[in-house]
Amino acid sequence: MTASSVIQLLGVSKTLKGAQFGDSALALTVEELRALLSVVLGVANLALLFLNRALAYEQQAAQKAELNLSVLQKQAKGMQSEYLRATSKDDSSSGSQRGDKSEVSKLISDKARVQGALEAAQAEAKSAASNAAALKAQSQGLEREYDRLLAENDNLKRRLARFDAGFSATDKKSA
Repeated sequence: MTASSVIQLLGVSKTLKGAQFGDSALALTVEELRALLSVVLGVANLALLFLNRALAYEQQAAQKAELNLSVLQKQAKGMQSEYLRATSKDDSSSGSQRGDKSEVSKLISDKARVQGALEAAQAEAKSAASNAAALKAQSQGLEREYDRLLAENDNLKRRLARFDAGFSATDKKSA
């Protein structure tokens, strides 16, 4: 249905005059009415275009929210099943947990005992290393002293040999 057919249905042929406005009657021609109707329809089209875009945006946001909701529901179900599995495992294995706890405490005490033995062995090794260093220094000192005494002994032997040689030469002269 076009704008001209709408105007003809209303009974407007050439001009419209408003009786209720008195002498200053509103007189519009068919072309003016067509132009007015075109403007109104254009504005309505623009309004529908903007409303359509807003509706599409809101639908897209609603779809994203629905998708996020479904993802959150799946996560919640997974967490709930994991919780149920963990709690049922705890209930069924409470006896084995007691055994595990005693084993853990035994391992902790063994660790403490071994660590104490390690510290004692390290202290003993440090003491042995310091004793070895002291013995090495002492042996070097004794070696130097032995060399000095050996040299002094040789010196004294030479002096004694000279003295004996000199004493025996004087004995031969006097005899």
